[in-house]
Amino acid sequence: MKLSYSRGECMINYEIIGSRIRQKRLEKKLTQEQVAEHLDISGEYMSKIENGRVQVSLKRLAELSLLLECPIEYLIAGTVIQAPDYKATEFTKLLEGLSAKEKDVIFKITELITSLKK
Repeated sequence: MKLSYSRGECMINYEIIGSRIRQKRLEKKLTQEQVAEHLDISGEYMSKIENGRVQVSLKRLAELSLLLECPIEYLIAGTVIQAPDYKATEFTKLLEGLSAKEKDVIFKITELITSLKK
């Protein structure tokens, strides 16, 4: 991550963050307008985020990381500290709030989908 230091402070390069957001958006085959609509912002503001012309908030980065299915630390630093399988980690978190019966149903559906691929 490109950082500059001034009087002990760390400055974030929003152009690089915007570039990573653009890259992930294109990988997901989403338009700026689609992302903007999901975030409830204008297409113009989304363009400014991707071009590094605004200081995007952590809250907005978190929303983008969920939408683009990439860890927030990738958007900020260009590295991934999380477990290699991001979706598996998120899936596990989702399962925590379910009952044993609901988990069993999801397990059986997953088994069925897996068996169809063989």
